[in-house]
Amino acid sequence: AVLTAAISIGYNPTYGNKEKTVEPHLIANKDDKRRHASSCDETVLGDCYGQTIKLSIVGYLRPELPFEGIEKLVEAIKGDIVKSEELGSTPDAAALTERGWVEKNGISLT
Repeated sequence: AVLTAAISIGYNPTYGNKEKTVEPHLIANKDDKRRHASSCDETVLGDCYGQTIKLSIVGYLRPELPFEGIEKLVEAIKGDIVKSEELGSTPDAAALTERGWVEKNGISLT
């Protein structure tokens, strides 16, 4: 399946990490039963640790920032999820090119 994702790439300055990480927050389609009611319809897909996934990055939302407290971090992440979903559903040239490659290679978009 191809899902939209909000992806954090960096050092997570709020936590003072020394190692760069890639953290995708996968967002299921609106009609998917794995979405649950929250302020931004977050997705519960289960634990993906140890599994191989492919990510295509087609946009940039904001720089990596340190946050004063977990509440501010969660608020920013929820905003990133909403913005990522908007970006994933618009006719952006990079997103359309990526979707075309995915379809051409026989990968389901649902």
